[in-house]
Amino acid sequence: MTGFIGGGNMAEAIINGLLGASRDRIVVSDKNRERLAYLKKRYRIKTTADNREVLSVSDIVILAVKPADIGDITEEIREVVTDRHLVVSIAAGIKLEYLSGRLNTRRLFRVMPNAPAFAGEGMSVVSPMKGTKKKDLKTVVDIFRTVGEVLVLSEDRMDAVTALSGSGPAFFAYFVESMAEAGVRMGLSASDALALTLQTASGTIKMLKQGQTTAELKQMVTSPGGTTAEGLYILERNSMKAAVKEAVEAAARRAEELSGRQQ
Repeated sequence: MTGFIGGGNMAEAIINGLLGASRDRIVVSDKNRERLAYLKKRYRIKTTADNREVLSVSDIVILAVKPADIGDITEEIREVVTDRHLVVSIAAGIKLEYLSGRLNTRRLFRVMPNAPAFAGEGMSVVSPMKGTKKKDLKTVVDIFRTVGEVLVLSEDRMDAVTALSGSGPAFFAYFVESMAEAGVRMGLSASDALALTLQTASGTIKMLKQGQTTAELKQMVTSPGGTTAEGLYILERNSMKAAVKEAVEAAARRAEELSGRQQ
């Protein structure tokens, strides 16, 4: 049985991904009874307002609560967590060492999923507690593969992960928004500009995933003195690459600050 403590949006995305398994093998708790009613009706899964009940019936427990709530939640469940429980936290910034001290177990994993999990195209990074078993790691990886791709990295990489894949969807959305708005300024309808931008982005990403390098792709569409060369010149002149690097690094620093505050 897989149990969720917290039934928010990311929990829902993972629940939706797991529905290929038996619905009878999923249970979720949440303090919001309206949210529980929605999840029960939408996915036909077991729900409860009692976090401890999730522990009583589950072997795998996913802590899908806000970082600010993790202290209260771990205090509530710590007496009922045993060695039979595989505990996975998706609470941003909460370190494994902190969880281990609060829950008195080392069968712990920290996972950073991202927003595209809602569309089944997420990027999740799994960090295991030192000494965890390979079969437990496989179980966790299999769960998050239901909502996209998975990487296994050491926990000291999590701040960079948060900046790139956690904040990354907002950065990409910002660029798409800028491209589409430029199209509108040049006379395209908003819907046409967005369609052109999204398909261009989708096709470009597909080419890169198939092995084309960024340098090769730029060279492919850039002719000397042509339109692309002119546009790239403007991006370089306005230091777009430097701005992107600075934005990602700032997000990573902020992730580190927030992580420190939770301990």
